[in-house]
Amino acid sequence: MRLLKQRAVWRASLAILALLGAAVVVAWPSGGAVPSVHGQEASATPTPTPASVAATPTPVSVMPTPPPAPTAVHDARYFFETGYRIDYDPFWDYFRARGSVDTFGYPVSRTFTFLGCTTQFFQRQLMQQCGAGTRVQTMNLLDPDLMPYNQINFSVFPAHDPAVATQAPGPDTPNYGVAVLDEVRRVAPDSWNGLPVNFFTTFVHTVPGVDPLVDPDFAALVNLEIWGFPTSNPQFDPSNHNFVYQRFQRGIMHFDATTGVTRGILLSDYFKGIIIGQPGPTLPPDLLAASATSRFFHQYCPGASNWVCRPGDLPATDLTFAFETQ
Repeated sequence: MRLLKQRAVWRASLAILALLGAAVVVAWPSGGAVPSVHGQEASATPTPTPASVAATPTPVSVMPTPPPAPTAVHDARYFFETGYRIDYDPFWDYFRARGSVDTFGYPVSRTFTFLGCTTQFFQRQLMQQCGAGTRVQTMNLLDPDLMPYNQINFSVFPAHDPAVATQAPGPDTPNYGVAVLDEVRRVAPDSWNGLPVNFFTTFVHTVPGVDPLVDPDFAALVNLEIWGFPTSNPQFDPSNHNFVYQRFQRGIMHFDATTGVTRGILLSDYFKGIIIGQPGPTLPPDLLAASATSRFFHQYCPGASNWVCRPGDLPATDLTFAFETQ
């Protein structure tokens, strides 16, 4: 019902979304996956700051002891699975309207300011609002200038392919919604190499209550918010042909032939691992090595000013309590 009431607003935003989806939601100059849910793998303001990780984070020994993190109400918005609460009303509304845990995974941060935008990390997506009263949106996490990696925890994903990415229809294309769905169906098929990968079906039915046969423009709009356009063709994992992956602007689809299930990889959890910068399940050795020169690497410094290790690389960012559980 919420989706139907908002249909007029989303139709008016179709051209805006197309620009965000077909181009870049977050155009950062430098940048720079797979923990599980129930056993499943799973825009900000541009800044001119160059990448730099040469600066050493302030030693913990000279930082003041941080105060204890505020506790959260353990209500319907609180997720015991990860220890975080969705306390910001626009994010809670967006989360429920777009499929909740099935779409986003669980929250894995508090609400905080990231590059000038109100932000919360979920396992699969980064949710942002860049200005009071503006639309909530998800970040193009896999754009080449942010998280370009294609080997994480010894799984090999497709790399960003400009030849695929540049084929996305422009917002001025006649019958734009139909054109979007035709392009996704062409590049992200349901059957590939004899396997029922269901990439198109997964894309078009991610947001519940949307029928692409009844309203293709609406279906294109709301599902582009979650996935963006494909930026690769399907690809086997080189070491395991039971796994097929496909890269989109905002996520990676993973088909597991042993279960017949297609789900999104939990990429945002890995990005959180990069920011914290400590080896572990969300920062495995291959991703640690690949991200060591990222301006986002090892930026979480409890007790430092705004809890940011190198604030020159992350302007307009306040990580205070961002990853402290509640």
